[in-house]
Amino acid sequence: MNTIYRGINTDILDRAMIIMENYIPKLWNSSNYRLDILDVLCSNTNWTKEMIRFVETHEDDTELYKGLEYKKMITQTLMHDIGGLMSSDEHFLPRI
Repeated sequence: MNTIYRGINTDILDRAMIIMENYIPKLWNSSNYRLDILDVLCSNTNWTKEMIRFVETHEDDTELYKGLEYKKMITQTLMHDIGGLMSSDEHFLPRI
């Protein structure tokens, strides 16, 4: 079923929230940041879809990215982008 929550398909939102739990659990489980991150996911649907594609692509290619510490790279990228999107800086350029 295609349910929409705050302008985003809940299937997409569920996948994005699982990624947040796996890669930035301290921020995601923080009562101070969880709603802000949820707001970023819902307000930036194109970024959220690209983020899911980015993470799933890298998870599928673990052999290639093992030497590059892919999980650390993904975590740093997510933290950079979410922090920038939260700040609403008009000059911010997300990595994803």
